[in-house]
Amino acid sequence: MKEHEGKAALAMRAGFTLIEILVAVAIIGIMGTAAIQGVMQYLDKAKLTAARDGVNTLRDAANNYNMLYNKFPSSLRDLIEPRGDDEPLVTNGESALYDPWNIEYRMVVKKRSVVVISAGPDKEFDTEDDIRTDKSAKKTSAL
Repeated sequence: MKEHEGKAALAMRAGFTLIEILVAVAIIGIMGTAAIQGVMQYLDKAKLTAARDGVNTLRDAANNYNMLYNKFPSSLRDLIEPRGDDEPLVTNGESALYDPWNIEYRMVVKKRSVVVISAGPDKEFDTEDDIRTDKSAKKTSAL
């Protein structure tokens, strides 16, 4: 009988208990949450970088427009449309006019320069997180 009782006890102990399964699921959940947060932070940084690149590209294209036509463009749309036989200065089409949060960039023409602005992560202009080519914290109230 002892041999039979030993096999039964061994068979009962061979599986996992409910507590062990719950602990394993909790550990996997915590690790998954940490991984997702890391990925989200990476994506947020990538959007900021893309917005900085976007405002700089549009500013450079507006400056090129000024050099070619002796005036700044009246809007950013002028940069994506061909003029006569010339190709557009920005070749990505309509999508080049929108930041990573799908908000259209703004352009402010000053006396001798142009400033291009992204609304930033909060999707609101004239806030602290705006991404600007003039790198200043000035507000754009005249828009």
